[in-house]
Amino acid sequence: MLSTDFLKISYRYLTKEDLSFILEIEESSNPHPWSKRNFLDCLERGHYSLLQLVDGNPTGFAIQSVSLDEAHLLNIGIHLDYRRRGLGEDLLEQILYSSKTMGCSRILLEARISNEVAISLYRHKGFKKLAIRKGYYKLDKEREDAIIMFKNLKYTWKDYFS
Repeated sequence: MLSTDFLKISYRYLTKEDLSFILEIEESSNPHPWSKRNFLDCLERGHYSLLQLVDGNPTGFAIQSVSLDEAHLLNIGIHLDYRRRGLGEDLLEQILYSSKTMGCSRILLEARISNEVAISLYRHKGFKKLAIRKGYYKLDKEREDAIIMFKNLKYTWKDYFS
């Protein structure tokens, strides 16, 4: 993975005008991608939705819902042309920072059991396995299990001794 130290990375809120770019990432990343309607629903519901930019060019996105003190990372993706540069990790760090800032004590996510790259990144950032959700992801002719992962964002003294 390359360092992001020399890249000018910025973030802004996702808008409807960004959807064609987001759909390009989604369709190149997932066997059963979200639809434009799925993304519009997230924007209309006010989910925390970020667009990542490098030198002003869109490179990735993340969408999460926040309920009380828990965040749920719903979708995250980096454009094929920008992968393996540390941008996914930077985007995930931005989501973790935002979740803490919003007062969340925990963040959850699901990942395809076959997505070893994503699972490795999540583990590297401190996520732990919570459970396996059977048949969660739709494929063309079958379904794929999801690993549900979580990360505590606020710690008490008990967390250091368990």
